[in-house]
Amino acid sequence: MKFDRGHGSGGLNWWLMQRVTGILLLPAFLAHYIVTHIGTEHFVTYEKVAERVATPTWKFVNIFFLSLVILHGLYGVWSVLLDGWARKPVLRITLYSIVVTVGLALFVLGLVTILPFKA
Repeated sequence: MKFDRGHGSGGLNWWLMQRVTGILLLPAFLAHYIVTHIGTEHFVTYEKVAERVATPTWKFVNIFFLSLVILHGLYGVWSVLLDGWARKPVLRITLYSIVVTVGLALFVLGLVTILPFKA
């Protein structure tokens, strides 16, 4: 049984992506938390959030944050599946297809939630 490891296997790029998204998630989450919970008066309301999300800048920020979360989280899930279950090629392809489908579905759901807000 031969496992393809090293720089030429393509795993380095995904490993780097996992680290970069993890690093970018920390300031993105802190900014989100400060703007949403600390930067507002007493309570977060739908109207306040809708007003903020309607601007193009915040739509971009939210879509970027959504992309980071989905890439980071699902690659983590994929790594766990590879370590534990996906030894056979057929099972690996099936699990990968499920992970990609779930990722695309979550991204589309996020876009459908973010994009309709109008200024």
